[in-house]
Amino acid sequence: MPAVYALAAFAMTLAGGAFAFKYQRYILYIMAVSSGLVIGLAFLDLIPEVMESAHRENLDIRTLMVTLLCGFVAIFLLEKLTIIHSEKQHDAPGHHHHVGLAGAIGLSFHSFLDGLAIGVGFQAGSHTGWIVLLAVVAHDFADGLNTVTFMLATRNSTWRTFTLLILDAVAPVLGAIVATVIGIDAHVIGFQLAFFAGFLLYLGASDLLPNVHQRPSRGLIASTLAGLVTSGLLVFALERL
Repeated sequence: MPAVYALAAFAMTLAGGAFAFKYQRYILYIMAVSSGLVIGLAFLDLIPEVMESAHRENLDIRTLMVTLLCGFVAIFLLEKLTIIHSEKQHDAPGHHHHVGLAGAIGLSFHSFLDGLAIGVGFQAGSHTGWIVLLAVVAHDFADGLNTVTFMLATRNSTWRTFTLLILDAVAPVLGAIVATVIGIDAHVIGFQLAFFAGFLLYLGASDLLPNVHQRPSRGLIASTLAGLVTSGLLVFALERL
């Protein structure tokens, strides 16, 4: 089932790419909402779930926090090795870079980790699974936006842009399949959740949120706050199901 749910990430990546093809002027607002949503879900649900897992499985909380930090640092290093995510100012005059195989592989592996997070989330419980899925879907929509915007800004062909977008969209589904096939011990899930909490915190705070500061405006600030409020409402609603 996690692999089926991960199809939502596949669809949202493509939707983000299609949105970028047609409505590029609204990209910053979408990213602002996504940043608030991802950060809110990480703080309001995933980290509390990690704490509950520590008490339930008698795990060391400090070790779990180190694992969370490792997730944050791991995605930081991966993003610096991925051309598309490392070039934040890709639309500046004179910035025309070639996106090669390394960039495509790095971006796809990044999305593969999104799928692993979905699979691990559902193994921890349906509630946690839905929270992780929502966070990944919000991020992947922005990921599709980023992919297409960068590729077009660097004068790549429509066909090359679409191919990279498809690779990025398929990767989360593959990640969810791998997480489902591999049996995970209950004691390990807490550490994996901590790792992916750090993963999502980085995506929201460092990958999405800086876009709000490119062109500061009340609309972008309001969009970010709207994402945070939405995350709180989603967590509250899912806890009542």
